[in-house]
Amino acid sequence: MKFTTIAMGISSLALSLLVFAGSARADETFYGTVESYGGGTIVVHTTKHSVGTWKTDGTTKITGAIEALDWVFVDVETSGHVRTLRMEEKPTQHSGVVKEVKGKVLAVHSGPNMENWNLTETTIMNGIAAADVAVGDEIGVRLYKNHNLAEVKLIKHGVK
Repeated sequence: MKFTTIAMGISSLALSLLVFAGSARADETFYGTVESYGGGTIVVHTTKHSVGTWKTDGTTKITGAIEALDWVFVDVETSGHVRTLRMEEKPTQHSGVVKEVKGKVLAVHSGPNMENWNLTETTIMNGIAAADVAVGDEIGVRLYKNHNLAEVKLIKHGVK
């Protein structure tokens, strides 16, 4: 009887340690667009349909010169402290007139080209809601190489 009780106690302890060990390392990783960065805080619109506001300090491993609208990788501890922050891509500036809206894809006349630009969960809308972008709108954008939009600004409504 005594041996069974001790064995059950050891089994319970081992199970508790496994559960604790599994939950102790619940850090998360994210990719997304930087809304703001400075003063020990970074705000990122993530691919996980959320906006993360996290803390950085001297122990944060930072790779690249991080700026607003950059595409970044972030490894965040459960405490909200950023362990790793890595710049993946800087968007380029473009402008154009929306010729067609196909769900989350904007067909845009930009310079001499027709291009498709993608609204995503990480796109930062500046002065206009995504649902309000319409045919004929002149927009200024920051665009990643894959044609996903980092930012959209309304320049003028109803340009022909």
